[in-house]
Amino acid sequence: MQNSILLFFVAMLTGFAFIHLPVAGTIFSRFEPTLDVIGIVTALVFAIVVIWKALQLLFKG
Repeated sequence: MQNSILLFFVAMLTGFAFIHLPVAGTIFSRFEPTLDVIGIVTALVFAIVVIWKALQLLFKG
């Protein structure tokens, strides 16, 4: 259980990395809005999962 929460947290940080990824001036610059959306959705989903798992652990015992 502890490792999965760490994995979810790292996935959430990856979402933030997608949001702040500097792609201006590269061949990926046309994908910048798509990368932002992917980053926002990833960060939100995994933040909710981390909060949900924390609440489950808090109220389980």
